Amino acid sequence: MKKANPWSLALIPCLSLCLGAAPAWGATAPPLSEVRVFKVESAGCTETIPESVNTTQMCTHRGATKVSVMEVGLGNNPVGRFNGAVLDGQRTAVCQVGSISQACSGAGTLMGYIYVFELNVQAQGWFEYSNASINPPRNTLKTLLNIR
Repeated sequence: MKKANPWSLALIPCLSLCLGAAPAWGATAPPLSEVRVFKVESAGCTETIPESVNTTQMCTHRGATKVSVMEVGLGNNPVGRFNGAVLDGQRTAVCQVGSISQACSGAGTLMGYIYVFELNVQAQGWFEYSNASINPPRNTLKTLLNIR
């Protein structure tokens, strides 16, 4: 049996210490703290949705419609639905750069995402978005909007 070189064995704890410490160098991901629809756009109308409002108010949306959702914090299971049908969405990372929130471009701290879901609205229905926080308290947040 070959004898192990003491110097090669000494590298194992050193590497473990260095690699084990790596996550502590980065900032902790912010827990999911808010999800809400902030805009609905269709051919005839663009509506900004105020906080705590659960129905579109200004117009009747029909046909190709975009629903924009703001997510503050980080989640790991984003789901958008319209009348129960699961939707595909596009997401854009949002970073805090100083006192300004903007699309991430290599600067700042990741603070959440903007999701845009494209749907075809034939009749009034419910849009729902939910996501679960990636870290404690691992809560699931949901927002509902009745699209008229």
